[in-house]
Amino acid sequence: MQFRLKAASGPNTGKNFPLEEDTSIGSADDADIRLEGLLDRHARIIYNGETLMLELAGKAWVNGQPAQRQPLQSGDEIRFGEHRFVLQAPGLRPPSVLKDAGPRRSRAWLWISLGVIAAGGLAAAAYFYWPMQ
Repeated sequence: MQFRLKAASGPNTGKNFPLEEDTSIGSADDADIRLEGLLDRHARIIYNGETLMLELAGKAWVNGQPAQRQPLQSGDEIRFGEHRFVLQAPGLRPPSVLKDAGPRRSRAWLWISLGVIAAGGLAAAAYFYWPMQ
């Protein structure tokens, strides 16, 4: 499966960065994903065939929480300084999107109530405002 990081903020916004089995992230000239303002070897994302693992030498946040070493999944937001990314796996939606939506509640009662109120208002207007013959 081909994972990628999609830049969501910073100078690379909108760009996609495919991940390899071992992807280096940092400011070094030979970094797989080169980002200014980070350590030369700021982070690595390693894929062992089952799990993507984030390993850090610098600071990063995953889904808003400080991280050091942790597994990643599709939909995770990863931030390195001013650089924010979303981890994507083509064909997979993030787990939060996969939750079943509950049954939609009917609002028929609302429309019926409004109809009854409107009909009552028209009847009252007819009774009080139309002259009797």
